[in-house]
Amino acid sequence: MTCPVYGVNGSVAASTVQLSTRFRVAKRGSSELRTRELLGRGDFITYPCLVGLRRLALRNGNWKRLESGQKGLFRCALWLAKARGRICNTKLMVQVLRVALRLMENVRSNILRLGRERSTGMLANYSKPGGVMSWAPRVREWLNEAGYVWYLGVLEVNH
Repeated sequence: MTCPVYGVNGSVAASTVQLSTRFRVAKRGSSELRTRELLGRGDFITYPCLVGLRRLALRNGNWKRLESGQKGLFRCALWLAKARGRICNTKLMVQVLRVALRLMENVRSNILRLGRERSTGMLANYSKPGGVMSWAPRVREWLNEAGYVWYLGVLEVNH
């Protein structure tokens, strides 16, 4: 589904935001990329983008994982965008984008998130004086390696 990106003056920008059922997960800042997919270079969120996002969440099962307050906020934002055509209030956009990022989660992003959490925890524990880093400095490289972070995430998911 393609969502037009609007500029400050309300004109349709040359670029469009492509929402699909498969979102690529970047190695760094995946939430930034997903937010850019929703907003692009525009300053507001449109009704078709919200409808497509809700449809995607209903299909992949993320809608049922939301809390009732988040569902209510998203429904209100959907209603507001339908009535006005867009959402341009910054505070509301931040809250809606927070819910939108939660709706766009998938197994891959969960594995990467859990792997990063485990990696940072291990790094904090191993960096203490007299810890593993003192006699095995290459562990720091391993904890930053993408494949090892993925492995740690898979371990956390299966635990």
